[in-house]
Amino acid sequence: MEKPTINATEFPIFKFTLTGKIASIDGVKKILLPDGCQFNLTKNCAYFPEGDYTVQVITSIDSSGKIMALDIEKYWWAEEGAVVGEEEICFLVGRVLQVGKKNKSVQVKVERPGKKDLKLCLLSPERRMKTNQLWQIVAMRKRDGLYIQHATPAAAENSEISARYPPGIPQDEGNSNNGSQNQVWQQAELSAIAALSENTGLSNWELSQAKQRGQIWEWEAVHPATSQKARVKVSSQNQEAKIYCYPHPGSIKEDEDLSEEILETENLSVTPLGAARGIGASCFQVKIGPYEVVLDCGTRPKGYDPLPALEYLENPDLLLISHSHQDHIGAVPVFHSRFPGTPMICTPGTREIAHVMLTDCLRVQQNTEDSPELFDEVDLERTLSGLETQPVGEDFEPLPGLKVRFINAGHILGAACVYLQYGERSLFYTGDYNTTSSRTTTGLKLADLPSADILITESTYGSDTHPSRKAQEAALIEAIASVVSRGGNVLIPAFALGRAQEIILAIRTNKIFHNTHVPVYVDGLVRAVTDVFRDELDLLPSGVQNLQRQNGIEPFCDPEGIPPIIPIGHPRERPLAIASPSVIIASSGMLTGGPSVYYAGVLLERDNAAIFISGYTDEESPGRLLQNLQTGDTVQLDGKQLTVKAEIKRFNLSAHADKIGLTQVINRVNPKHLVLIHGCGDALHDLARSGDLSSKYYIHIPSVGDRIEYGELPGHLSKEKIATIELPQEFEVNIEAEYGGAWLHIPEEVVNNDPRWQLFANTGILKAKWDAHYLKLVPITQQNMAQDRAKARAIASGEDCCAVCEFYQSGYCQNEDSPLSHLQVDPAGDCPSFSPSDR
Repeated sequence: MEKPTINATEFPIFKFTLTGKIASIDGVKKILLPDGCQFNLTKNCAYFPEGDYTVQVITSIDSSGKIMALDIEKYWWAEEGAVVGEEEICFLVGRVLQVGKKNKSVQVKVERPGKKDLKLCLLSPERRMKTNQLWQIVAMRKRDGLYIQHATPAAAENSEISARYPPGIPQDEGNSNNGSQNQVWQQAELSAIAALSENTGLSNWELSQAKQRGQIWEWEAVHPATSQKARVKVSSQNQEAKIYCYPHPGSIKEDEDLSEEILETENLSVTPLGAARGIGASCFQVKIGPYEVVLDCGTRPKGYDPLPALEYLENPDLLLISHSHQDHIGAVPVFHSRFPGTPMICTPGTREIAHVMLTDCLRVQQNTEDSPELFDEVDLERTLSGLETQPVGEDFEPLPGLKVRFINAGHILGAACVYLQYGERSLFYTGDYNTTSSRTTTGLKLADLPSADILITESTYGSDTHPSRKAQEAALIEAIASVVSRGGNVLIPAFALGRAQEIILAIRTNKIFHNTHVPVYVDGLVRAVTDVFRDELDLLPSGVQNLQRQNGIEPFCDPEGIPPIIPIGHPRERPLAIASPSVIIASSGMLTGGPSVYYAGVLLERDNAAIFISGYTDEESPGRLLQNLQTGDTVQLDGKQLTVKAEIKRFNLSAHADKIGLTQVINRVNPKHLVLIHGCGDALHDLARSGDLSSKYYIHIPSVGDRIEYGELPGHLSKEKIATIELPQEFEVNIEAEYGGAWLHIPEEVVNNDPRWQLFANTGILKAKWDAHYLKLVPITQQNMAQDRAKARAIASGEDCCAVCEFYQSGYCQNEDSPLSHLQVDPAGDCPSFSPSDR
């Protein structure tokens, strides 16, 4: 009879084997195990011959998790080489029926086609287990109980396939390699568990769902008893394991004297180290309570100074990363090399994308002469191993007393806003965000936002209002179809992360392209990022998930799909992509590098081609230059002089909030201090002037190194402006009517303490105006009186002057076409835009 193995070629619905001696004791058949445990065998085994065996059993377990009896399904003679202990692992796929009190046990139901279902009570359940979920479970016998060693959610849509293939194993029944791959996975997992126990001296580690990266299997692990977290990587070639233990929260600052006085401090300050009065190298030092926290650590694009001002950092306790665009994550390996003991935390989606983005960043540094090499392969490996993850929407405490929450930002996959709270002080950092949903993200929800003392918000589009995203996408699709239907080629330079995948989905699901069969090529970094989107389907909106799970459609790259979406695997394939009508989606979005530069260099001089810019372009980028060109213009691109014949057009598919979204978020968070960053000059100042923001909040537009302390007011504010923000905006007055008039009695505290009253009552003369049922009172100042006298003199002169222009109001010109527009003007003045008033 063939000897059983742990690493079966198919993950079994249920398999539990034991090695021991079968004997009859007091007339009852039992199996005696090497550790001294013995279990009764069922009546079905009454005539089983005595001896040493390895047996495959079905077990009955009571509600406390105790094994009560065993029924033998298969047996092998022990002398055939069974390894004692190794076979005592139970593999099963079961649906959760009930989770025990305090999460100490879980009852699962195992459905066995053609056989009796099993109901088992297992100990040490995975903390994420919930009723009615289907799980793949590896459990080990300890004395008379089965303890879960590792559990992975199984796809409920097809439990039979889920039972046979662990996560990450290709589920293709026609592939004869699946069995061996599954066996490699199980061997790697056992190596991971053994390495964790050996390196840490702790057993019963819980492993997350496995990730496969080439020849490497990777897990995040947590030890439930100590809350210690680790990352373990195992090579499928030699089973060599590498362990990275995250800094334990309880050990942070344990050697420092955190007195009660310090722990209760209300200290809160922000110092920008990048992305101040500009875009790039986002990085912010936050001091909250006793801690120094860093928010993001990105790089600037090509330039003389790619890094944020890390010299301002002292001894950071924590790095929190909002998302994986290079301007927010590109300098993290540099940070980690300087502060190797500092925990680094992001969302799971951000960590998956970080592998691709940081690897590409290193490649660009190594292959570009004018790009400094900021880090090497060793720095990259250490950084990726050290990135810890926390889910979106759940509070966690990375440092004693510090509450942190990641909130969905709606920007790209994995992007999150960051909320910090320590004691009475709180801070909210938006990172990059969008309140509008796209095909690959769900927009930020205002209801998710907490209030905070300080708000640090991006201001990329603080001057703009976006057009309808749906209308822009429809216009882009229509424009693409128009070009390819005439036999032309369309290049869409796109950000490899987010924008490219959104455009792929728009084309993939549009009926126009179901009929044309025109191929869509993806090239550059777009390919690698799209692979991550495909592998992280659970992090995408349900509409994308349903394409595959309900309709069987591969959402992204599919050379056999309709339309075919084909990745370019080598530069020599690029001429073929534009040899016939096609659509090319390639990085970079601003045409600063990557394959989009090659395609643009060819297509710009074709009159049946088009280049469609899909979003933000930096002012000095080639993409911004192109979108301002007309047919017949000449341009130099990648060292070549080109005459523009192709159609060039821009569409707004921005992943950032516009002025409306920005002000909605600001008012929802309702901070005392508003810090505007990640924007160019006009965007920052236009946003600061929007609506009533300046009368509600202390607004800071800092430079790099400027420290913003909670409670310290901006130096440029007048007493009146401070009063507007600090003092009440409403108060009650009493009216006392008299013959020929009335008295308004103003509260004494307003008269004595509000500096605005001095301006209001300076002359004692007011102008009253009805506004529906409300009476508005406006003070007449000495300046107003002087202007009125000047206006009267100008009118009396009979000349055409500003005083008798319809656009002259309260001493200012309101004519948008006038060179004096919005300026204070002399009533006797005149300008070319004079328009006589009919008053």
